[in-house]
Amino acid sequence: MTGDLGRRAAFGLAATAGGALLAGGTAAAADSTVDSTVDSTVDGKHQVSPSFTVVDKRGRQRFLLDSRKPPLIIDGQTYPPERRSGPENGSYLIFNDETGDEKGGLLVHPNGGHIAFDYPHAVDGINLSLSAKDGVGGAGLTINGIPDPDAGPGVRATPRAAFGCHTNFGAQLALCDSQGRPRIVLQVDENDRPTIKILDGDGKTVNELA
Repeated sequence: MTGDLGRRAAFGLAATAGGALLAGGTAAAADSTVDSTVDSTVDGKHQVSPSFTVVDKRGRQRFLLDSRKPPLIIDGQTYPPERRSGPENGSYLIFNDETGDEKGGLLVHPNGGHIAFDYPHAVDGINLSLSAKDGVGGAGLTINGIPDPDAGPGVRATPRAAFGCHTNFGAQLALCDSQGRPRIVLQVDENDRPTIKILDGDGKTVNELA
C-alpha cells in the first residue's frame, strides 16, 4: 500500500481548471467595448467559436470558457496547453485576476470534473476532483502549501493534505511533509480494515496501529 501512497495522496491533482461551453467570440466587461466573433454557416450547419472570452476595459482576460484545453497564464507569461492537466476536449471555465493571471477554474469531462483555485505565482492551492467510469473511481480534496515566491513562475504547489475515497483503496486521509511526502495516513481500506500509519521520508512504515 505504501509504495503508491504518494500517487494516492495526490489523486486530487489530476486536472486543473475548466468549465462550460458558450457560443463563441469575445465579450468585454463593464465599461468596455464588445469584440464578438461572427457566427458562420458551413455546409448548411451553424458554426460558432469553441470558446468565449470576457476581457476588461484594458483588454486583459478575466474569464475564459472553452471546449478545448486552453493555455495557462501565470505571472504575465502564457504557457502552452500541454502544460495543463486535463483532457484535450473537456469543458473549461478559467478565472483570471485583474492582471490577467489565472487564479483557478472548473473542468467538466465525461467521467467527472475538477475545481481548483491557485496561489499567486503557482498552480493549485486547493482542488477538488471526481472521476469514475464503469463503477470504478472516486473523489478527493487536496490542500497544497504556499510555494516559495522566488521559485519562479508556474511552480506547482506542494501537497500537504489529501482526503478522498476510491474503489481501489477505500477512504484515506494523508498528511504530508514539506516535500509533499505522506507521513501520517489514516485509512479504511476497500476491505473495511482501519489503519493509522506513520511513514518515513522514503514511504516506509515506521509505526502502525491496526
